[in-house]
Amino acid sequence: MYCGACHAFPQPNLLDKKTWLQGVLPQMAPRVGVSTGTLFNERFRNPQMVVLDKAVSRVDWDKIVAFYRDSAPDRLPEQSFDAPLQLDPPFFATSAFVPRLPSSGIVTVLAADTVRQRIFVGEAGSNTLRVFGFDRRLLSSVTLGSPPTGVIADGKHLLVLESGILDPNDEPKGSLVRYEFGAGDSLHLDKVLIDSLFRPVFVQPFDFDHDGVDEYVICEFGNNRGRFALYKYDGATYERHVLDATPGAIRFEIRDMTGDGAPDIVALFAQGDERIVLFENDGHGNFFRVHILALFPPVYGSMYFALHDFNGDGKPDILYVNGDNFDYSRILKPYHGVRILENDGKNRFHERYFFPIYGAAQALAIDFDKDGDLDIIAASNFADLKGHPERGIVYLENRGGYRFRPYDFTVAGGNQWNVMAAADLDKDGWTDVLIGSMNLATIARVQQRFTKNPSDSGRDAILVFGNRMKPK
Repeated sequence: MYCGACHAFPQPNLLDKKTWLQGVLPQMAPRVGVSTGTLFNERFRNPQMVVLDKAVSRVDWDKIVAFYRDSAPDRLPEQSFDAPLQLDPPFFATSAFVPRLPSSGIVTVLAADTVRQRIFVGEAGSNTLRVFGFDRRLLSSVTLGSPPTGVIADGKHLLVLESGILDPNDEPKGSLVRYEFGAGDSLHLDKVLIDSLFRPVFVQPFDFDHDGVDEYVICEFGNNRGRFALYKYDGATYERHVLDATPGAIRFEIRDMTGDGAPDIVALFAQGDERIVLFENDGHGNFFRVHILALFPPVYGSMYFALHDFNGDGKPDILYVNGDNFDYSRILKPYHGVRILENDGKNRFHERYFFPIYGAAQALAIDFDKDGDLDIIAASNFADLKGHPERGIVYLENRGGYRFRPYDFTVAGGNQWNVMAAADLDKDGWTDVLIGSMNLATIARVQQRFTKNPSDSGRDAILVFGNRMKPK
């Protein structure tokens, strides 16, 4: 009852005893109104923390702690596989995107503009945004006001989503900023379109109300505060319409899920109450009905999702990725990985496939070998670096009927991997993949202010996986 008031009830077997008792439960106590008994913790508790309206009594809290202590395992099982992973498949040629590219190692934006053949690389630490051609030649670079988390290219302008503060925080300091393209793809600050955003992480434009002017849907992940909102232009400014006032919105897709011809929104929320939600469009750009399509335990660490038709029935299924391991339970979790949730045709989803990947961060579903089905390539930011660092990047070759042949890569052991993009970089008609790093050691240095402009040039920050599947 108490745990389920804020999120899905977490079964004790999701974590080991030590992690429950020393990691998660001490963090949950103040959220249910239980004093930790530590003056320091009481004094510096975040005032934005959501706390139950009616506090849990000390007697009940002690019973909850005892329940997890007595029911949780001493350790979690290791991940297991139906088939062994094959190392370094020959149909991808791996290389550094740019050899010895100076980088903070904290790549927060990696996007490919296939129309103009541009690649955008954004980084925290240095707060830079660089523009490359598909030939990997640097065209321009600009220093931003804060770490970027998204870009929208429309030809004359580049819209950049700036986080404000990338670390977990509740300050509305993020913004959507417009830059103008100048000569040689140089970027010049034009204006701030939208400000006062709670740590925004994802944005897309769409004209929902058919007035010829795009609205912007923005995931404001935040921390204790956050929101998922639609911003409409009123002729002078962008007016905020909050679709969900909770934190944790991390990604969404726009798709007609109900078959009425109106584009709906499907969004993934993390940050405790982990779920995939359908916001139904009334046909006029108003989202009047909300449906939860999938609900996950709060320790799952939801990171990414995408809509794809895996079984060819014309209905969108869900590719779901979970593996965030940066909170209060930093242990290897066997339920981290990539899942396919199949649509029964009525927007009811159930799991049809799971491939375990410790710390999975993102996955792309693309028919890389052009055999008519979707293959998957996935990146991990919290792989088993001591035991199997090669599993930080995994390729799943679709063999039909939800059967996939798994491969991993030696080169994955050189870093931690987070963001991905796909494009035909060499213009041979076959899709290549870019994968960017999120080096946590560098993040720690930045947080501790050991360096103002870190450079992690000893490691490749971005890798290219060149598609070699084309017929000889």
